Amino acid sequence: MNSFYKLKTVKVQKDTNDAVNVALEIPEELKDKFRFKQGQYLNFKLLVNGNEERRSYSICNAPSEKSNTLEVLVKLLENGKVSGYFNEHLHMDELLEVMPPMGGFNTSYHPSNTKTYVGLAAGSGISPILSNLKESLYQEPNSNAYLFYSNRSMNHVMKKAEIDKLVEQFNGRLKVVYLVSREKHEDPIFEGRISPEKLDHLFERYTDIDVKEATYFICGPSDMIKGISDYLKKEKKVPAIQVLFEYFSAPDEEDSAEMSDEFKAIANIESMVTVIIDDDEYSFHLNSKKESILDKALKDNLPVPFACKGGVCCTCKAEVLEGEVFMEKNFALTEDEVARGFVLTCQCHPTTNVVMLNYDV
Repeated sequence: MNSFYKLKTVKVQKDTNDAVNVALEIPEELKDKFRFKQGQYLNFKLLVNGNEERRSYSICNAPSEKSNTLEVLVKLLENGKVSGYFNEHLHMDELLEVMPPMGGFNTSYHPSNTKTYVGLAAGSGISPILSNLKESLYQEPNSNAYLFYSNRSMNHVMKKAEIDKLVEQFNGRLKVVYLVSREKHEDPIFEGRISPEKLDHLFERYTDIDVKEATYFICGPSDMIKGISDYLKKEKKVPAIQVLFEYFSAPDEEDSAEMSDEFKAIANIESMVTVIIDDDEYSFHLNSKKESILDKALKDNLPVPFACKGGVCCTCKAEVLEGEVFMEKNFALTEDEVARGFVLTCQCHPTTNVVMLNYDV
């Protein structure tokens, strides 16, 4: 199971007025633990005003860049405790507690491929998409990439200096389209947010994109992700395996009431839950109608991994070895992972008298 390690900040640099780039040095003895795939994220644990806070931030690097640092981009949120600390108080040479990279927002590359990759990003959603697009260009010399990137104005475009350098570096293989939602542009096609309607116009303009054959990376507000992914899969008939997305926060699902009714319908039972953490077993009793398995484990002071507690990240991922559970929400695991018995324990309630879960996966 992943633990927290102390990493030193070697860069704390403002990117825009409300975002900061933070680079963490990976010492030689931790290189193996902190090897990463494009599109993964880091979990941070900080003390802010005496309270423990945990947040996840996506890695901006690509593995092929072979840096001895990992870099994240942190956007300042209104009343954001952790984002406020990163943007206003973090300094160089500070030690931060960080888990090794996690997440599955990526695909496989092969040097013989000739593909088109399309990044659809809004705001700080640029981080994992930039990581993915860079790796595709490094790994596949015959492939090309498009980035459609939406922000309020050009002054709010994050990572712009790096993106513009990448356009030059890859000599026409990376095409970037900036869109602005609160600023006028001489060409109206570049005004507004990324939406199905906007993509229709963009695909008409950029005809070298084979819409059905391209692979898409989507990250931004939850309504944008849901709208675009549905549009690509249902209207444009893009195979689901080619539409990858990552939520930064749990979407407000229209069917949340239905999900609640489904939870109410599960049987009211007492269960003996056993969790395996770092090869040790811990057991506790839990009523199926009470708190989640993760919340009960935390209440019992068990060393379970967690971050968002909203079904968005995979930090609390575990494998069901025995019994059955009901998972309320899932915005992180793939269909294949669920079919193989993986669950997000922050969303799980036991539905059999005996349940065993393994966190060491």
